[in-house]
Amino acid sequence: MSTSRTSRLKNWLRRSFYVFTILLLVWVVALQSGCLAMRTPDSEWLQKVEQNGQTLTPRVFDIKEPGGRTMHALGIEPSDSLPVILFVHGSPGSSDAFLSYLSDTILSQHARLYSVDRPGFGFTSGFGKPEPSIHAQADAVFAVLDSVAPGEKALLVGHSLGAPVVACMAMHHPDRIGGVVMIGGSIDPKLEPDPWWQPVVHAPPMKWLIPRSLWTSNAEIMPLREELESMLPHWGEIKCPTAMIHAYNDRLVPFGNVQFAKKMLINSSDYRELIFEEGDHFVVWSEQAAVRGLIMDMIGEMQ
Repeated sequence: MSTSRTSRLKNWLRRSFYVFTILLLVWVVALQSGCLAMRTPDSEWLQKVEQNGQTLTPRVFDIKEPGGRTMHALGIEPSDSLPVILFVHGSPGSSDAFLSYLSDTILSQHARLYSVDRPGFGFTSGFGKPEPSIHAQADAVFAVLDSVAPGEKALLVGHSLGAPVVACMAMHHPDRIGGVVMIGGSIDPKLEPDPWWQPVVHAPPMKWLIPRSLWTSNAEIMPLREELESMLPHWGEIKCPTAMIHAYNDRLVPFGNVQFAKKMLINSSDYRELIFEEGDHFVVWSEQAAVRGLIMDMIGEMQ
């Protein structure tokens, strides 16, 4: 190879290295500053609710919880006399996961609707700082409920990892929970996988190269089996009406969680199931009309 060709190759490699390094730094900065965070700014969320047909003015709440975090929540409040529904998202996610439910004008005729950012997600609930304890998460979310509806009972709706959180709330505060709906819920510790890649993603340098929402999700899922095991002695303390909503073909959360719920919720005053022959982990949105119907039934029975 000629000297000039070798020189050109070296210059090309040097420039390519600089470009790659700059792009990598931009990628890392973008991720760590909250880009690709799976969260919608409040201004956009409020606008989307109105575009979806909700005529009521949404409210934004920032509430201090016992652990010191500022919990972020969104609400639709048609009347103080109506019962309360509190939605809790999965992992990853944020309060805007239930935007279509808070936009639902049928639901808002019958209940006050609230959706909360779980610890580690959203805009002010300590974004990027995971809370590995399901019990601590339940206490943090309960602080929101206690602030927006002090002394009142609520129907809790939890999707995916939000399901054990709402179940734990019912264990901790049985006098304040009027019903629990678990959609695609991860609640059976024996069904929790233990993939080899979780510790790899959790540690540097990989943690710097993935969106913070996904890293936070991985960080709270890693100890989930042990957290669910800690809940095992307390399932009998749930006495309010409960419901499991699941799809047979859910590939993210096994259908066996439904059998677990049926076995453990022996003291529930009214256990029911809504099972979809077709569908996946996201029936919470793809089958919203059916899910809404079950929620409406349970709210009607609370009054």
